[in-house]
Amino acid sequence: MCAETINAAAKVCPFCRASQTRLGHWGPYLLVAFSVVLMLAVVGLACAWVFPDTFRSEGMNFVPHREQLVVSRTSLERGQRKPDFWLGGYITNTGNCPWRVEELEVRLMEGEDKLVDVYHPKISEPFVVQPHQEQAFRVELGRLAFTNIGIVARVRVQTATDGNFPAKPD
Repeated sequence: MCAETINAAAKVCPFCRASQTRLGHWGPYLLVAFSVVLMLAVVGLACAWVFPDTFRSEGMNFVPHREQLVVSRTSLERGQRKPDFWLGGYITNTGNCPWRVEELEVRLMEGEDKLVDVYHPKISEPFVVQPHQEQAFRVELGRLAFTNIGIVARVRVQTATDGNFPAKPD
């Protein structure tokens, strides 16, 4: 290490006190390599924390973007069979990412604050709502167990996936 001549059997240099094992020669290089690997790991973790959706295999996480899908002009209709009901309406995407709508949440309310029932109908054929566009939907709710005429349906998108990725098979 220090370029002084020493005995071939020496395990430690008497001049610089450096280890004379095979690993001892690589010591300074291993320290640099370890530092570089550690720095890359810190940068990678920082990127994953700052840009979490970039590293997801299924695309962006929908939960923080739920308010970008606005459900409007909904109507509750009776089906051909009397006890069955259908829900129709429009979903508007106010965000910048396309979303594949898979499930809705329908809250049946009496007045402003009295919850009567909640349904989570799955969309039979999920569809993609492009950014700043509107998409119509119609979904079967099945039998509803209410008799009050003043029931109002409040609807929101419960589950959606990134529309830039292909639909997952069931």
